[in-house]
Amino acid sequence: LVPQDSQSYFTLTNYNRTVAGRKKINFNSYRGVLEYRYSAKSKLPYIINELPLDFYVMGVAETYNTAPVEYIKALAVAARSYAYALTSKLPPTEKRMFDVYPTTVDQIYLGYNSELFMPLVAKAAFDTAGEMVTYNGSPVNTPYFSHSNGNTKNWKTNDRPWLKSVVAKYDKGKKMLGHGMGMSNNDAMKRAQKDGWTYYQILEYYYSNTTVEKVY
Repeated sequence: LVPQDSQSYFTLTNYNRTVAGRKKINFNSYRGVLEYRYSAKSKLPYIINELPLDFYVMGVAETYNTAPVEYIKALAVAARSYAYALTSKLPPTEKRMFDVYPTTVDQIYLGYNSELFMPLVAKAAFDTAGEMVTYNGSPVNTPYFSHSNGNTKNWKTNDRPWLKSVVAKYDKGKKMLGHGMGMSNNDAMKRAQKDGWTYYQILEYYYSNTTVEKVY
């Protein structure tokens, strides 16, 4: 089902998706295309939401509306870069019918109602439209996590040289929560809040030797 108006959204009236700490809102409305596909492998039907990357980022709910604006922008750019890196350039297959999971498997995507609930997050996505983290001129995968124990981790192989261990000073004394690679959300938020870092500074610190660029 393809909307005639690109600003339109659809609602899955028999779908209930609530998230802890989000006021029991039902996140069941989404922008873009609704695709219905049956998987013979899993013997289940799938509802797939296909939409422009920036609309997707507007509905990513990895932070809160009260967080520092520069941190929210950093997270928007990281979320866009991460999703772009996972987007396949090949036609869908039985094993891969979609690109990104809307959960913590990839990123928490809650769609249109999240935009209404967190307008500053949606605005940050709009204000950074088309911007991604690049390494040698190409967009890269940009993982992030809750907080470290004072230092982020190196990527386990050499194929992602931008994922190097850096000091996360505001995480000192904490236990590692998450995979530990890329941007520490807690430390990044404090860098914006206490040190006045811009989202460019935040991203280019956690993703070594990268640049934030407008890709499209």
